[in-house]
Amino acid sequence: MARGLLARLFWRMIDALDYFLTLARLRILDALAGPLPETPADHQRQHERERLEKAFPEVHSGERGAVISNRADRVRDR
Repeated sequence: MARGLLARLFWRMIDALDYFLTLARLRILDALAGPLPETPADHQRQHERERLEKAFPEVHSGERGAVISNRADRVRDR
């Protein structure tokens, strides 16, 4: 039984190492290739985001020091 557990642990470690090496290779490839070119969908998304930010500027809530933002950091303290 112990032999089976050790074998399973060994292969899990090998699998984790392989996963790490794959991620490292992909990161290097991404760094060499650079960012992807922008698509029409990216331009449309940016345009819609700008329209939303213009329509709904930052709103101050009733709580002291809290600001509700239209950005990714939804609530921030002053």
